[in-house]
Amino acid sequence: MSSERAGSVDRPGLDRGRITLLLADDRWTRPLPVVLDTTTSTNSEVAMLVQSGALEGTCVVAEEQTQGRGRQGRVWVSPPSAGLWMSVLVRPGDVARSRWGWLSLLAGLAARDAIIELGRVPVGLKWPNDLMTTGSQAGMRKLGGILSEACGSPDSRSGEAVIIGIGINVALTPGELPTVLSTSLLVEDGCVDREALLVAILRHLFARLEQWRSADPLLAADYRAACVTLGRIVDVSMPGGRVVRGEAISIDDDGHLEIISQGKLVSVTAGDVIHATI
Repeated sequence: MSSERAGSVDRPGLDRGRITLLLADDRWTRPLPVVLDTTTSTNSEVAMLVQSGALEGTCVVAEEQTQGRGRQGRVWVSPPSAGLWMSVLVRPGDVARSRWGWLSLLAGLAARDAIIELGRVPVGLKWPNDLMTTGSQAGMRKLGGILSEACGSPDSRSGEAVIIGIGINVALTPGELPTVLSTSLLVEDGCVDREALLVAILRHLFARLEQWRSADPLLAADYRAACVTLGRIVDVSMPGGRVVRGEAISIDDDGHLEIISQGKLVSVTAGDVIHATI
């Protein structure tokens, strides 16, 4: 274990007062983010708040997660104050469940919007939930990811809700990166302004949610333009363990990935996607 992984890197914590001021500048009218020193998972924290009827826009941010969750039940640990680990509550209301799949996609698009707004890091979106840097000569590197989870029910006191978890590597040093295919804003551009990034993500997230609710076709168009999966040969690990290889050709109106495999059109609603090297 390197000294960096052992926790020797000294980083400032999130400045709650600055977050409040930046949100005020943006005329934020939703609940102020709750900033925790440590938690098992920010998604779990928001899930508990859902049970008490928390409002849309409720956000929990943690300096450290000890049991952060990714897709397929993966668990990971984040170094203290090194990233932006946050979860936001969305109330879909009367939007059809068939369109809820867009929530992870639009969250990734909002995070990309915020990163590009604040720095010079070129970022693309790997379907369905990864933020990838695209300007490195070494190839694409994972900068962050999204995990959305539905909770509550229409008949319960808490009502239906979706928790959108966003994790971005901000100030991780090269020795702290979880894999050789990962990167951070610090590594790419020296950017470590977590407060400004948090506020920008919230602003862009709710702008994209407004497009989603109004069925604005620009949302899908913007996602397709940013998606680095389209046009590639991909291997998709489908539920049940089956792997399908094909060319990713489109994202349909429900946010599903469409690939051509052995001459047939396959619609992928869920699964891990690997960009093939051949």
